[in-house]
Amino acid sequence: MNILHTFRNYLFNTENWAYHLIKHIPDTKNVVTAENFLTENFYDASFDFIQFPIAYYPPNSIKSAPFLDTLIFYVSNAFRKLAHEKYVTDHAKEAKVELIHSHTAPAAWKHLNIAKKLQIPHVVSFYGFDYKQLLTLEPIWKKRYTILFKEIDFCIAEGYHGKGQLLALGCPEEKIRVNFLGVEISKIPFIERIKSNEKLDLVQIASLREKKGHIYTLKAFIRALENCPNMTLTLIGVGKKPNELVEIVKGTIAENKVFFRDGIPLSQLQSTLSKYDAFIHPSCHAKDGDSEGGAPIVLLDAQANGMPVISTNHCDIPSEVIHKKTGWLAEEKNTDQIAEGIKYFYQMSNEEYRDYSQAARQHVEENFDIAKNAGKLKENIYSDLLLKKRTF
Repeated sequence: MNILHTFRNYLFNTENWAYHLIKHIPDTKNVVTAENFLTENFYDASFDFIQFPIAYYPPNSIKSAPFLDTLIFYVSNAFRKLAHEKYVTDHAKEAKVELIHSHTAPAAWKHLNIAKKLQIPHVVSFYGFDYKQLLTLEPIWKKRYTILFKEIDFCIAEGYHGKGQLLALGCPEEKIRVNFLGVEISKIPFIERIKSNEKLDLVQIASLREKKGHIYTLKAFIRALENCPNMTLTLIGVGKKPNELVEIVKGTIAENKVFFRDGIPLSQLQSTLSKYDAFIHPSCHAKDGDSEGGAPIVLLDAQANGMPVISTNHCDIPSEVIHKKTGWLAEEKNTDQIAEGIKYFYQMSNEEYRDYSQAARQHVEENFDIAKNAGKLKENIYSDLLLKKRTF
């Protein structure tokens, strides 16, 4: 089975879950194309790549550009648009591609005509920003979704909340499939921690974006610290002096208890997690409509490592984190409830903590093993479509 995977950008470090999904699809030749290939990220030797030779100039690159650069932008992108479709179509034919899997709605939109020309099935995965934020930023997508849902074969959500979002956008239910993402569970060590009573070291690893809820992490931590003094909080991925966060902590009892750190390589994720007792990540809807869409994969990384998670009932997070079994879930932006979760684990005995830790690992093993879920993607979606195509 030969599959063409299409992206806007291939591939940011924070999107490593997409690479792991593709990598673990069994007995499949994977071909990857993208509008923009990022340097040396996830170039698996078993993949084939279709890279259009003319560079893409993003629109924001010309805001203050000199006249010549502006001219280059318009000429090259006009030519690129005309030539790109033929280039990818021809190379996909050579690779004997049988199905296109677009990752995000914009990637699917760009490749609709290619699927038609090749007369092959086309599926698209929605991952978050394309549920609401895309429509907020570019209202034209309301019309585009009407066309997309008509022409696409399946829309794939990473959870049942995502399925509900697709239904609300107008996608017919018969065209929606749910397929969980996951982590490489066999490569994640389970760490048996010893949890001291009335002591807690918290960590959040996330890029500095509104939907990640850093503000609520800090406010809840400060509130909990009033009754739970023996705690620390480390925020990784925000930079050493993020002004908007530093101001929240400045002059409070948490000033010497909160530590800001730059991002870390993916290779250091598990060793970093092993230094802390619990993971906190209170995701929320941003003002511009941005959301997790599904749920942050790092919540699975943490639980597989043996860490309970403090998070929120945001999007598909309740599928990844089970309240009072593998972690604690608060309502979005509810500082009091998040603080209660922090206190809950602060006061927890080692025996109860061990139960949470083991339950967290087991939950990920049973439901979010990427190898198993990639196999389901092939069997329940790819194979189903190709069988129908052969039948007709």
